[in-house]
Amino acid sequence: MKTSFVRICAVLALGVAASQMALHAQEGNTLKGVWDVTVTVTNCQTGALIRTVNSLQQFRHDGTIVETANSASRGISEGVYSTAGDKTYDAAYWFFRYNPDGTFASMAKVTDQIKLGEEGQFTSAGVVLDFNATGTLISTGCFVHSAKRLTLPDHQ
Repeated sequence: MKTSFVRICAVLALGVAASQMALHAQEGNTLKGVWDVTVTVTNCQTGALIRTVNSLQQFRHDGTIVETANSASRGISEGVYSTAGDKTYDAAYWFFRYNPDGTFASMAKVTDQIKLGEEGQFTSAGVVLDFNATGTLISTGCFVHSAKRLTLPDHQ
């Protein structure tokens, strides 16, 4: 009886481990996970460079996005994403911009179409709209993203 219980526990443990490995492998070719993103913002009419920033974007299993950028002039982004087709996703997210003195400058709305590339990479293009405190559009920028998935280092 004791031996049977140990065998059942061992089989269950192997089954759980195998399902976790399969889940991880399956998510490896989806948007879910944490990404290191280079953001290039340009003038939509002229293509002139406005700014380049780096960000960390997390695409969660429930369809939500959290992003933080390496710029003190903006807050954390919050948003949503959904599948738009084969390896393509639509995303929308929002963040606050701040003046150099820390006061509110604008609220940005981002719309983005993301295309998964090779394993662990994506590119995207979209538009960022900035609205002042009364909701009036004050600027529009176009952008592209180039991203690579962040993963745990292999432990050997």
